[in-house]
Amino acid sequence: MNILHVVPSFVPCFAAGGVVNASYQIAKKQVELGHNVTIYTTDTCINRLKFENNYNVNQDGIHVYYFKNISNSFKNKFTIDTPCGLKKHLKENIGNFDIIHIHEHRHSLAILTHKYAMKNNIPYIIQSHGSVLPFFQKETIKNIFDKIWGFNILHDASKAFALTPIEKEQYLKMGIKEENIKIIPLGINLEEYNNLPEKNQFRSKYNINNEKLLIFIGRLNKIKGLDLLIKSFNDFLNNTKEKVKLAIIGPDNGFENEIKKLIKEYDLSDEIILTGPLYKKEKLEALVDCDAFIMPSQYESFTTSGLEAMAASKPLILTECNHIATWVNNNCGLSCKYDIKSLSNTISKLLSNKELMETYGENGRKLIEEKYNWNNIINEIMKIYTETINENTS
Repeated sequence: MNILHVVPSFVPCFAAGGVVNASYQIAKKQVELGHNVTIYTTDTCINRLKFENNYNVNQDGIHVYYFKNISNSFKNKFTIDTPCGLKKHLKENIGNFDIIHIHEHRHSLAILTHKYAMKNNIPYIIQSHGSVLPFFQKETIKNIFDKIWGFNILHDASKAFALTPIEKEQYLKMGIKEENIKIIPLGINLEEYNNLPEKNQFRSKYNINNEKLLIFIGRLNKIKGLDLLIKSFNDFLNNTKEKVKLAIIGPDNGFENEIKKLIKEYDLSDEIILTGPLYKKEKLEALVDCDAFIMPSQYESFTTSGLEAMAASKPLILTECNHIATWVNNNCGLSCKYDIKSLSNTISKLLSNKELMETYGENGRKLIEEKYNWNNIINEIMKIYTETINENTS
């Protein structure tokens, strides 16, 4: 099968968020199954990506075309892509693909791909990755985009992939037919978690001794609830005799200065560690050494880093604003309201109960093995691809 994925950013730009990793994992698994996989993306990252030939780079057997954005800083500031050469390339090559998988729908790559997919009768899948409805940030711009392009991009898709039942309801609100919506969760590669690093490597690097360790892994963005986390962690420390440290792990996405101000305001420089982004072995070391993972988002459709913690047999703490909180709570972790006291009390409840942490950790690992790993998920994706192609040609 000849497959095209369209995504605004791609590896090695993991700093752009979970969509990058998800599209990469799906594409890589498809290559392993013997399919011919191509990515259309841009060269934008925190710093512009540079390759000898941006228009044909081999990434683990994936053919990746990094179209040059006119301005890297403009893209980073306004999240508007200006990919030079994409229109011409789509016109000339879109007929070579059996199916197209568009990741997120509010970007110019999606606009152009939708246009030429419809002209050439190529079926496409849309996967919004939590951005179906136009809320939280840039609502006005999102509404304008949807009126001009977004509704057509969503409605013309052969299938829409929802990460959770909650996201399925969001697609329905946008007018997508229920029979066209498939729930496809994200996953992780279990192989990476079968031989974890030895304990105490992360703790040794950051001078963490016998204290309990709580970790956050994600972009340092306001939507992740990091201001709530610091205020709640401060409240927790003021009401416990336990020695606990918090490691905030991830690239700055516009909120690092605010985090530093709050750490200084609450005098938490000895209790909170800002590591910057950690990948691969270094991230695994943090997961091995932590006691629990926390993601206090204002809004979150699916927490991939939470899955990683589950694979390392660690319990989770999530706000109810996270869609997966519905099956995490009292199963492989705890959920709470988006509130300082609620989060503080939840941290206390979990960290004070070793047996509960162990049980939730074991339950989480079992869930990953049974449901949330890419080997199982990719088989379902390929089945839907085949059905979609057959429906399009019948």
